[in-house]
Amino acid sequence: MERNAWKILKKHWSQVKYEPDVIQFIQPEKVRKYCPDFKIGRNVYLEAKGKLDIATRQKMVNFKASNPDVRIIFLFMNPSNKITKRSKTTYGAWATKEGFEWLDFRLNWVKHLKEMLYGNK
Repeated sequence: MERNAWKILKKHWSQVKYEPDVIQFIQPEKVRKYCPDFKIGRNVYLEAKGKLDIATRQKMVNFKASNPDVRIIFLFMNPSNKITKRSKTTYGAWATKEGFEWLDFRLNWVKHLKEMLYGNK
């Protein structure tokens, strides 16, 4: 179709150019849905993660920005894992930087979760 239109246009407009410009635009926001792993209180959720890829990190940052009244606590299988092979940033450091609370599955995480939720009782 483009080829046929191009042939006709060239006959009628000598200045016509095919795909000469790249023009930036903003894609409208998409409404997305997220289903946290465990609900442990009113607007408090526990998200268990073995792997924390870029798509999940972006999703969680966007979710947090859209839902500031919802508390997400990560339960990392190993918070010392790096977010990428070349990064120095660990899962735990990323979560802290982005304002998320997190727990280490390898430690006494149930006790620490109770402390986070109810204080040192």
